[in-house]
Amino acid sequence: MRPLPWPLLIAFEEDELLKDLLFGKKKDLEEGRAYLVKEKKPERALAVFQQAIDAEWRPLYITRQHPNHVIRRRGDKDIRIVWLSTTLGKDYIDPHNLNSLSNLIGNFLNEAPRAVILLDGIEYLMINNDFARILHFLEYVNEQIALRRAALILSVDERAFESKELAYIERNTVGVE
Repeated sequence: MRPLPWPLLIAFEEDELLKDLLFGKKKDLEEGRAYLVKEKKPERALAVFQQAIDAEWRPLYITRQHPNHVIRRRGDKDIRIVWLSTTLGKDYIDPHNLNSLSNLIGNFLNEAPRAVILLDGIEYLMINNDFARILHFLEYVNEQIALRRAALILSVDERAFESKELAYIERNTVGVE
């Protein structure tokens, strides 16, 4: 029986690069990138979002969940929450009006650097718009993210998409496991 190379691992235990390569490392978000998290509910995406907030990114959370159900404050950081809803109100966006949503995102990105946006409502937007409009919207947001050195986190339930649609979204995003 051949011995395992564990002594080699122990000898380099303090070598951070080796540990990162062998065991993986939580990566911080990169500026100018869009990330895709495939999940039924936005749990992992929220964890990545919180990690960005902890790293001093300026947060915007666009969601189908009512703002009262979302925790508005974590520590001393305010999280701006925008509700995708046909109800009128402050920070409520009609899901039919992708132009308003695009403007809101563009204005938020222009306010200050290092912004992170969590969008968990693509499925709801698809109910109210055709996929071509959704894709055009996502491409616009992706361009704005790249230009403004911000980050976008998309939480999607892949069961709501046809494989071709999901492939279009995956093409311009980095997958998060």
